[in-house]
Amino acid sequence: MFRILIDEEKCNCCGLCVDVCPNEILIKRKYGCAPLITEGECFGCENCIVVCETEALSIVGEGAELSRNVDQGY
Repeated sequence: MFRILIDEEKCNCCGLCVDVCPNEILIKRKYGCAPLITEGECFGCENCIVVCETEALSIVGEGAELSRNVDQGY
């Protein structure tokens, strides 16, 4: 199981991460900037990381670093 971490200082409130999350883990706040993280299960697809222009998101959990290395050809 994976967890999403948000660096609120880097987040520009664009909402792209919310739009691409297939499990609806991230939801837009009514007030405030960075999205809320729900209790849903993140399966580590990394869609949110790919679309985040400010690199405000990261995923932690077993295998998270491995999947990024595979995608990058390492």
